[in-house]
Amino acid sequence: MNTENYIKSNIELIKDNAKGTSLSTPLRSIKGLAQVLKTLYKLTLKQPSNQYVDTSFYTVKCTTKTIYMSTTKSFQSKFSEHDVRHLMRYLALAEIIQPLDWSHLNKDSKLDKMTVVKAKHNESGYTGMTPVYKIANLNKTSSIHPERLNRQMTPATSLPYLAIACQYGYELAEQVFANLNNWLVVTPTVNQMEKLATDVRMQKVVMINQLKPYFKPARMPKNYEQPDTSIYYRRMLASLDVIGWLDAQGLAFEPASKVRDYVKLPDDLNSNTKVLYDKSVIK
Repeated sequence: MNTENYIKSNIELIKDNAKGTSLSTPLRSIKGLAQVLKTLYKLTLKQPSNQYVDTSFYTVKCTTKTIYMSTTKSFQSKFSEHDVRHLMRYLALAEIIQPLDWSHLNKDSKLDKMTVVKAKHNESGYTGMTPVYKIANLNKTSSIHPERLNRQMTPATSLPYLAIACQYGYELAEQVFANLNNWLVVTPTVNQMEKLATDVRMQKVVMINQLKPYFKPARMPKNYEQPDTSIYYRRMLASLDVIGWLDAQGLAFEPASKVRDYVKLPDDLNSNTKVLYDKSVIK
């Protein structure tokens, strides 16, 4: 199958919301996902490349901003560039796209990039590289995993490295967060989250102001300050919830009103404030 037919057939499939395939549900239920995916394939059709080690796959080089600016005005009126970044992460989780790092590039691509790097007098081989994505052939349904996506995922929901590592392991998390710029992912570990889950099951409920020790990153750059805001913890727990990890642990992150009748909570705690609790406490 030549490039044009491969990409064109995929674009037609996306236009029809991948009807009759496992990709159909996430394309219909996650707002903006189909538009971003179609835009990626159109960009690939416009400038196809073969930078991946397996040259039977096509690649596209572009930034999140390029993708966003290539969408329709209607899309841009409803979504932001940040939303596109979140949707791209969903596509990577489902292995519909794969962001490439240096080890994924074939020899010719590496040589081309090193030529550019040397011209810029940059010896690192990474800094400032435009992202490159491997684009899946959606006709080969066995190679993609749309079952990892669900109706609770929204363009506004960030999917951090930690959530993916907890639910699917470090290998997939590394793949989803791969990049050509050697960026360090600063994150807590899966073990820390398992310790949190154990403590919640023992204590029955944990409040946001008790979470800081569990979210201390395992490795931190010099002068790095650990986030310590309610917004940060809510986002992290929301991501663990949406990906299904909290439920798998028998935990829930919901308003205090859900458990106030079953566990002791501070009298002044607002009933709408979310707490992390063991679902077994609700009889």
